[in-house]
Amino acid sequence: MKSSIAAVPLLLGLLAVAGIEPSQSPILKLSAAERAAFEATTITWPSLDLNSEIPHTVFGAPTYRKPDNQHQVTRNYHGFTVFYDDQVLAPRWTAIKLTSAMADANSKFQRLGNFRTDDAIKASGLLTTNHGDYNNPAGSKLWARGHMVQFDDARGWGDAAGEDSFLTSNITPQLQEHNSRGWFALEEAVTELARDYGVVWVYTGPIYDSSPKPFAAGRKVPKPRAFFKIVVSPSENNSVDVLAFLVPHKPIPQSADLSQFLVSVDQVEKETGLDFLRDLPDPIEDLLERMVWEMWPDV
Repeated sequence: MKSSIAAVPLLLGLLAVAGIEPSQSPILKLSAAERAAFEATTITWPSLDLNSEIPHTVFGAPTYRKPDNQHQVTRNYHGFTVFYDDQVLAPRWTAIKLTSAMADANSKFQRLGNFRTDDAIKASGLLTTNHGDYNNPAGSKLWARGHMVQFDDARGWGDAAGEDSFLTSNITPQLQEHNSRGWFALEEAVTELARDYGVVWVYTGPIYDSSPKPFAAGRKVPKPRAFFKIVVSPSENNSVDVLAFLVPHKPIPQSADLSQFLVSVDQVEKETGLDFLRDLPDPIEDLLERMVWEMWPDV
């Protein structure tokens, strides 16, 4: 069973792996007053219909601290949403609702051969990419085209959603030894949470250096330095459970302990410039976002 409000301190070794100094750790225990405020605040959830993809976001769409309509656009695709920024030629965030009803649906729909440009983004005047922009240098197999909304998740909402996941607005360059191993393990674990707990909302995106460089010589698409996932789910008392992951962009084995990548939502917001869960009552948002949660158990 998930704990709806307990924040459990992690070992100092895990903090070190996550790159967080113990003195700066956002891990906190709840005071009696915080617990009372948390339990007393009424939360209104959006649709929990397991057969509906709507809404793609929960408690408000994330906002970016550097809004720029000349470079950014929100695209509502079949099954998921992307906030695209042509300054990095990638999404700043993506969002999808996963449910136990769709997690194993439409599994016969096959992956597409190539990624496609979103013509609507291109027509709006924003810079875009095509399949070839992610090609490895000659003789290299180092890089992959990394989905932010995973294909297996998207296709659960139908063929059109599976096809939309192959738009270049949904991908970044990703190390093959990251994409197909440790990151894939995290994707699969999050999908399993939907199977276990009925419905979860998942935010995913890249994190960049202040002046990101292309992933390879002769290419134009910037290389992320890390990736994040935030998972939001109703708790047993109709409150909110949250997991936040910050995963460095480096080769990670598929057998890696995923708990080492747990951080607070505040930490993800600091690294990305995004604001999540902004429609929650302030006492709940403030509390949830500064906590680091335990991994939810399999059920």
